[in-house]
Amino acid sequence: MAKLITAVAVYLWGFQAVSAACTNPTQRKPWNVLSIAEKAEYINSTLCLMDPAQAPSKTQYAGSRTRWDELQVAHIAQVQFIHGVGAFLPWHRWFMTVHENLLRQECGYKGPIPYWNEQEDQAAGPLTAASIWGTDPAASFGTGLTHQDGCIADGPFTGVRYDVNIQLERGAEKCLAYDLKQAQFDLVSQDIVDACYSLNSYDDFNNCLGGTPHTSGHYAIGGTMDDVSLSPADPLFFMHHTNLDRLWWQWQSKDVSRLTDIGGRNVAVGGLLVQAQPKSLPVEAFAPFFGDSGNVTTLDHIMWMAGTADNITIGEVMDINSDAICVEYL
Repeated sequence: MAKLITAVAVYLWGFQAVSAACTNPTQRKPWNVLSIAEKAEYINSTLCLMDPAQAPSKTQYAGSRTRWDELQVAHIAQVQFIHGVGAFLPWHRWFMTVHENLLRQECGYKGPIPYWNEQEDQAAGPLTAASIWGTDPAASFGTGLTHQDGCIADGPFTGVRYDVNIQLERGAEKCLAYDLKQAQFDLVSQDIVDACYSLNSYDDFNNCLGGTPHTSGHYAIGGTMDDVSLSPADPLFFMHHTNLDRLWWQWQSKDVSRLTDIGGRNVAVGGLLVQAQPKSLPVEAFAPFFGDSGNVTTLDHIMWMAGTADNITIGEVMDINSDAICVEYL
């Protein structure tokens, strides 16, 4: 355990963010407005990140073989410190940008980054008819159907397997799985999001959006997405969380003071999150490096990506027009 903690300390202190002017923000668009060619390019680039021949791991952290593995490891390694905490929304904003940068830099992706507008799809009809599904394996996420074993039955990711577990150990391979739940999908509705929009403080809004709209988006897809640690193995994770970031940005845009409004605890206390944190990486492996001088999240809080990207502070990602993020939502 000491060796792993030492490795984390090296990564935490070893990277500094590089700043460049945000003059040409990349676009983020709802999945349903992308062209067939754009959808196919996005899916091909995602498969590229999963391929050790095209996107081999540069960190090899926790046995990572691909850049896709690195994303999973960064999430698993600190699940107690990025959920149910003040850093939840900013950390995942940075995570979405890291994912985007890998798609572009490692796999040559040129198109817009898609998000799943769950609120629009929920209002339009049942989950089984959502815009992410389709019969074209090159330009959809499949039909949402599964085999009896729960593995996805069709679509471009049927052959995807992952073998890392919540303790950052390698074990038996698992397939990507769905278990669609309409009742959960109904809890991502716009009226529930609007109730979050009515809240004035970041702490209240974070708890609201990070509650039902966030968790129900995971549970609606089910299967791999049900797992608080392992859910980034499913490419739909990034579509879901990019949409959540869009919703946070809409709330921020209502009041300029919200670009500096942060708060909440640094360490989650919920039983599930405590149990999910790898035993080899307890709170003492992280707390000295948070940069907050306490258990209240501040703009100086340092976010870690397990060496896959630079360390960066929350203050650097609060504005999507910042140098670090540099995106626009359409």
